[in-house]
Amino acid sequence: MSLPTVCLFSLGTDGPELASELDSIVSLFRGNTLATSTKRTYLSYLKTYAKFCALLSVPMVPLSPQNLGRYIAYLSKFLCFSSIRNYLSVVRLFHLESGQPSPLQSHYFHSILKGARRVLGDSVKPKLPITPVILLRMFQHVNLKSPSDLAFWTACLMGFFSFFRKSNLLVPSLRLYDVKRHLGRKDVYFATTGATLSVSWSKTIQFQERQLLIPLPRIPNSPLCPSQALLLLFKMSPTPTQLYPLFAYCNKGSVYPLTYSCFLSRLKRCLSDAGIDSSQYSGHSLRRGGASFAMECNLPPDLIQIQGDWRSDCYKRYLDPSFTCRKHIADIFAKKIGTLKLC
Repeated sequence: MSLPTVCLFSLGTDGPELASELDSIVSLFRGNTLATSTKRTYLSYLKTYAKFCALLSVPMVPLSPQNLGRYIAYLSKFLCFSSIRNYLSVVRLFHLESGQPSPLQSHYFHSILKGARRVLGDSVKPKLPITPVILLRMFQHVNLKSPSDLAFWTACLMGFFSFFRKSNLLVPSLRLYDVKRHLGRKDVYFATTGATLSVSWSKTIQFQERQLLIPLPRIPNSPLCPSQALLLLFKMSPTPTQLYPLFAYCNKGSVYPLTYSCFLSRLKRCLSDAGIDSSQYSGHSLRRGGASFAMECNLPPDLIQIQGDWRSDCYKRYLDPSFTCRKHIADIFAKKIGTLKLC
């Protein structure tokens, strides 16, 4: 039985120097408790909380039950109920980090939250899924001779077939591109049967604990073939090295990344050009569309969950049964009931 390896950082150093070195490592670990995206979200929540406390001239810690109720009322002026719950999470975290108990445990707090839910409602209207039919309509308004348009179209197909989240597919900017987190040219493997994407980081893979392999099919003579679009992108927009974002494209001798903001803007314009109300759709519509289409293809729910890399049953919220699917259920009911006889 082998013992775990112990790394001694500074052999022979005195106590205070070693303690300082160890403290810096502890600070590093603490600084990486939360994912980068979560830090940005919490910072936004914290700014709102700090603004509220400043307006009422009350301390941020500890927050009295009365002021906690007032904060919920303050948030209700511009947020839906589900967002209010999210914003309150930073109040709990801020208190715990300050060595204070969370104020979100009292009966008083839960009674206010329950009342807010009843008054404000808790319904969420998700964006509609982008289906294969919609993709075909969009394709008529895409110029595959344009490197940027080809990158956009390839990203659309990747999102639909892989069920990937935007955090995996697209980057905020070339400067913020992280080869360990974002998909890059190095993560693609081509074969005669299609392409394979290798993912080592996602919302559910935060600690490099596993690798996710996503196959992309080859669909001959179809504008919706993801592997063919990806291969065409690589040929039209080659990059100096493989350490570039997956959907990088060339323009006048320079390489640019397809950022999420550019992608979303192009998606809205493409939908509008196809005569579709773009306000009903978002980048997430591709992930939802792929999952819903998988359900229409009668794929088992567990396979849909695996493909979308969902840890829990929350994937069921993404499934949007079409009218045809619901009609099929009604027809089965009618056929079965039609065979029943009166006793």
